[in-house]
Formats: sequence, C-alpha cells, structure tokens
Amino acid sequence: MASSPFNVLFALFTILGITAVASATDCNPLENTTCPADNALSTEHTWWLNSTLDSELWDMETGTADYTSTGADFSIKTENASTLLVSNFYIFFGVMETHVKMSPGRGIISSVILQSDDEDEIDWEWVGYNTSSVQSNFFGKGNTTTSDRGAFHNVANADTEYHNYTSYWDKERLEWWIDGEKVRTVNYSEPTTLYGKNYPQTPCRVKASIWPVGLPSASVGNIEWGGGLVNWDDLPFTMSIQRIRVKDFSSGKEYEYEGTSGSYDSIKIVDGNSTAKAEIEKTPAKTLAEKWNDLGEGAHIGVYCGAAAAGGLLVALFSWWCIRQRQQGRLARALNDGNHGEELASMEKSQNQWAQSRWGRQSYQPVP
Repeated sequence: MASSPFNVLFALFTILGITAVASATDCNPLENTTCPADNALSTEHTWWLNSTLDSELWDMETGTADYTSTGADFSIKTENASTLLVSNFYIFFGVMETHVKMSPGRGIISSVILQSDDEDEIDWEWVGYNTSSVQSNFFGKGNTTTSDRGAFHNVANADTEYHNYTSYWDKERLEWWIDGEKVRTVNYSEPTTLYGKNYPQTPCRVKASIWPVGLPSASVGNIEWGGGLVNWDDLPFTMSIQRIRVKDFSSGKEYEYEGTSGSYDSIKIVDGNSTAKAEIEKTPAKTLAEKWNDLGEGAHIGVYCGAAAAGGLLVALFSWWCIRQRQQGRLARALNDGNHGEELASMEKSQNQWAQSRWGRQSYQPVP
C-alpha cells in the first residue's frame, strides 16, 4: 500500500468534489498548537452493535449503519459513497478488539483502525477481491514515503464469518491477533519504524469504514492494491461488525500535546473524570422487568392477589351475564310456545297508555 487509507480517501473525494468523508484529522497538534485536548476513554468497554450506538461516544461521520440482531451492517449503496464510524474518545496505548465480516468486491476496502490527531495509525484492512486474508499496517505521523510496513495474514471465509481481529499497543510493541492467535509483532525500535520515529505513540480514536479505492481518479498503485476498478453493478457492498472492545491503558480526563515532537513522552495526561467513562457507567433507564424485580416479595404477593381478585370478579360478572341471557331467552321461548304473544302485546299497549296518562297529569307536552 502506497499511502495511509484515510489520506488517500480524502484526496480522492476532494478530487471528485464529494464531501462524503472527513479528513484524517480536524486539527493536527504538530502544526497547530491550539488544538483542543483529546477526551480520554480511561476505562475498558465492549459495544455490541445490535442496536444504535450512544451518540455521546460515537459519531457516524458518513453513511449510515443498519443494525441487526447479529451486528451492524456498514454499506456502500450508491456509487462513490462510503461509511465512516468514529469514536468521540481516545486511548493512549491500549487494546482494540473487533469482530468483523469484510465486504467482498473488487476495489472495495473494509477497515478498522486506530488513528491519532497527528496521523499515527494502526490498521486492519481488507481488500475486497481477496476474501481469505486481512492486512495489518501502521503509520507514524502520516509518513507514507515507504510501503514496507504492511503484511497479509490468511483468514478463511473472512467475508461470511465473524473473526476476532485484535490490536495490542503499548510503548514497546505493536501486536496483531486473529481469533486469539498472534500473527505479527512490531517493536518500537526497528527498521520499519525508523527506530521509533514512525512508531504510533499518540492518543488514538477508533475508526471503522468501508470505502472505494478502485476509482479512475486513484493512482495506479492504489487501484492495483484494491484489485482493480469497482464494478458498481455489484452494489451494495457491506462490511459487518458484531462488536468492538476498547481498553485504554491510561487514565485521566484528557490527553494534551505539549510541543510538536509527537513523542509519547510529550503527551500530558490531565487528571480528572473522563466524560466517556461517566457516560458508559451512568445508570440506564430501567425496563419494566427491572422495575418489577426491584419490588419486594410482599409487593409481588399484593399485586398477584389484586390481579387474582380482579380476575375473579370479571369471571363472576361474565358468568352472571351469561346466566341472565340464558334465562331471558328461555322465558321468551316459553311465552312464544304458549301462544302468549297477543297477551304480551296487549300488556305492552296498556303500559304505554298508562304512561301517557301519567305524563298528561303532569302537564307533559310531547315535542312537536
């Protein structure tokens, strides 16, 4: 791969005049000393993507996610579109575990990465033409002058089965794990990291995306990396994520850059309470089942007794109504069978005459 995927994607969409994808960073602290501090995660949490994610913690920057019982589908449904999910929190060294089904499709890239404001990056990337492998990669400070940092790893049925892709990241080493097996290690000081200069070491956000690299406007190298131009007749293209686990090795309120070196020892951990951690740990609204469980045994018994009494009363009323209906039916049949129809008519006539005479005595005047 010739360059950072999000930088490539931003450049491509800029050329095309499409505002579908945000740039790699809103404010690079190595170029702008007034960038805001990064909100710390300061804890560990697992998000199951079978329901809408908390907008306080995650931002859908482009596209939409379709949530299912098994996970979230990130899809390209129209030409040149993309989908990008970004965390609103950062980790300063830690673990990112994702369970992913990649999207098949020539020229289509599925990716889950850690990326910092100064463009340090730790990647999992799937090229759509190859559904039996995944690529691990990393970048330091957006340096794309060499293309020897990537590696491919075999994964059977990567597009039809969820697999566990985990990145472990600390000051000394990077590790990539697939389904519990370590497949790659990069140490802080080695040739591929330029002996630490290109080693990712600043606070990172989580970014998950599916996007097209196989566009006519892309470089030949990137088109070849993606397996060729996208065949838009194959729409839609879908990557699925079942869950994401993130662990922050640092703790505090925020992470601040001091100076413009971009080294890990220039990052200040600001003391205080993490808003992301507070959001995760806040008490959710209770369901009816949870409210019921909170009631004591005596209350449960009282509710059961009340429900039983109400049910018994309804049964008694219904039974009385049925008996009354049956009695009235039998009486009507008996009168008809005894040829008392004329007597009933005469009685009804007499009752009406009596009522009219009573109304007359009371100066009743019928309405004209």
